[in-house]
Amino acid sequence: MSAIETDNEDTLSILVATDNHLGYMERDPVRGLDSFSAFSEILQLAQLHKADMVLLGGDLFHDNRPSRKCLHQAMTQLRRTCLGDGRVGLEHLSDPSVDFGPQYMHVNYEDPNMNIALPVFLIHGNHDDPSGDGNLSAIDVLAVNGLVNYFGRTHEVDNIRVSPVLLRKGRTHLALFGLGNVRDERLHRTMARKHVTMCQPAEHADEWFNLMVLHQNRVAHGPKNHIPEHFLSSFLDLVVWGHEHQCQVDPEYNHQRSFYVSQPGSSVATALSPGEAVAKHVALLHINRRNFKLEKLRLKNVRPFVIEDVVLAAVPSLSPQSSEAEIIEYLRRRVEAMILRAQTQYREQLDSGHAEIESALGEQPMPLVRVRVEYSGGFESFHPQRFGLLFADRVANPRDIVYFYRKPRASSMGSQRTGSSTQETQSSRSVPAPVDAVHVESLISEFLDSSSMQMLVDLELAEAIRLFVQKGDSDAIAHSLKSAVSDTQRRILHDASGVEEQTLGSQIEQARIVRREVAAANGHGVVDKVRDDSMAVTVPGKRSAINPADRKAIKAFEQVAVTAAGSADRDCSDRDGSASNSDREDNDEFRTAGEDLNPTKRTRTISRAPAKRSLTITKKRTTTSESADSDIASESSEIDDFVTKPKPGISRPSRNARSTLETSRGSSLASSADECTSVAETPRAKRARIVASPERETRASRGRGRGTTRGRGTTRGKRTAKQTTLLAFPSQSSSSSQMPVALDIDDDSGNEGAGFGRFSFNRK
Repeated sequence: MSAIETDNEDTLSILVATDNHLGYMERDPVRGLDSFSAFSEILQLAQLHKADMVLLGGDLFHDNRPSRKCLHQAMTQLRRTCLGDGRVGLEHLSDPSVDFGPQYMHVNYEDPNMNIALPVFLIHGNHDDPSGDGNLSAIDVLAVNGLVNYFGRTHEVDNIRVSPVLLRKGRTHLALFGLGNVRDERLHRTMARKHVTMCQPAEHADEWFNLMVLHQNRVAHGPKNHIPEHFLSSFLDLVVWGHEHQCQVDPEYNHQRSFYVSQPGSSVATALSPGEAVAKHVALLHINRRNFKLEKLRLKNVRPFVIEDVVLAAVPSLSPQSSEAEIIEYLRRRVEAMILRAQTQYREQLDSGHAEIESALGEQPMPLVRVRVEYSGGFESFHPQRFGLLFADRVANPRDIVYFYRKPRASSMGSQRTGSSTQETQSSRSVPAPVDAVHVESLISEFLDSSSMQMLVDLELAEAIRLFVQKGDSDAIAHSLKSAVSDTQRRILHDASGVEEQTLGSQIEQARIVRREVAAANGHGVVDKVRDDSMAVTVPGKRSAINPADRKAIKAFEQVAVTAAGSADRDCSDRDGSASNSDREDNDEFRTAGEDLNPTKRTRTISRAPAKRSLTITKKRTTTSESADSDIASESSEIDDFVTKPKPGISRPSRNARSTLETSRGSSLASSADECTSVAETPRAKRARIVASPERETRASRGRGRGTTRGRGTTRGKRTAKQTTLLAFPSQSSSSSQMPVALDIDDDSGNEGAGFGRFSFNRK
């Protein structure tokens, strides 16, 4: 890098920008036009400085499928700036079909049907990458209309070939290398295996200035989810790095590979982070033969952003005993000072910007303000949105001015071994805590483990869901399923051992294991936790909704319940040895139904269990002997002792787990009571008696009552307008198991059975 003459006829001038994110928060009444105002200023700067071309480093659009309004705004600004009768001093030397695709026979400014005064070259980023049917990007819509030159697409992610766009102005030769966004884990693996080929000009290679633009993670967020600079070729002269939003436009020299790196950053703040608070710039690059000069241009149409960190424990006037009003008053004064500082910052921004560019935000726009409050040490948080109401008409982000977080706790050795330290840190970092209770990959893996879908791979399905949610690809899941089936068929048919019915299952499982290894190597199921993502997808092991202490207590409870139920069955059998086979079959069905209420296998149900739930069992007046009642009472007492007084060495379950145990206990006791009361008569006769008896005693239905039985509690007696019947559920055995259901028919006229009404199960 050396001093060069910018007005020389051999000097090639390029305006460089990255991460424009057009359409970001376009529906916000205050910030909706921020991205378009900054992009319009970038194009105007290219015109005012008489740049030969504009180079954009990815993420032109914020959404993978931008709205019609966003597309219209982008095309309007490009047409206004790029079209015209001006002469373009660049000569395109490479093959357009290789640079831009087989459907393009010319670079846009050499197309006889177009009048281009300012050519724009760009690559795609992770927000506007090709996807969906046809593997197209929103940039393709601009390119097919001749507004931009879209290059840097990869057709094979495991074997990447990068061909440069060759341009010439006078005696300056430019080899422009472009690499659109590829998942960092996959590109990291491909580069580590040296499967990336950088094609250089065959003639006079030492006369070309080699400029590369890419859109990847530069900062290491993990071992393989970034691209180290030493992976790039050493013959490069300058690398324009997109995707990182912090502005570091000044060239940084890499001594290991002997090239410079420039990181322009984003032109609009898409996150309330310290990196976005750095002043926004674009670069004006001048190239003369093998020398270059980079000039910083500050953007003036950028909303001011101020961020501060506050540690409540370090504030002398506050203590853990301070009231909420005192903490709010202290933070209010801090925000007032930050607003004044943002106004001063914006005035300096206007003075340093280009004089011929009008301010699109006005004289005093509402700033972005962020206060990160660490409330460790016994302090309490309050609702951030309620605090934002104090500045609703003074800041652009009143809903999220304050961000509460706790100081990360040191993880134990056990959590480090299991890899759960990251989850523990995240769960205690802030209020509201980050959403990591449910991971998509864990739910998918748990579902596939319990189903017969042997061909599906959890990581592939998680990747399809990510594309569906983040990219708006409605066909991603269907494409993943079709690909899974076709790939499995191909692997089995190409197997040298042939296809046999006995080995088909093992062949499918082997193909699934291979595909899962490939998916894991490609980085499926992993997200960048630094970015603002709408899915919490992780590769590590599944998390259950029950903690280990609850799981251990539930397992011990099951052993006690099974033992008690077994003793009750033996007592009933000894008292009446003449019970029919159908009675025993029904008892087995009721006992199996009770054992199927296993809380450890239905974690989703446990997580939704109410805080307290009990089930009152009303004993029926039958010919059952008093000994059966005493056995049931003994069993209930034993279970109560276990739940309320856990044995030594067994942790007490949580409230949700205890409520689930009580519900399961009630179901088990109901089954035992029905078994014992059915000794004196067959199940068919008993069911007929229950249905036919109008004056029976019924068990009370839980929840909100109607009529004269409002509220909670147990009711006994006759029912007039409400009937209790039995709904039969299909079963594989000869005798179908039945469950008593309270059918509530609200008929004010007194006509019973006039139609179907709302019903609720006695056992919820």
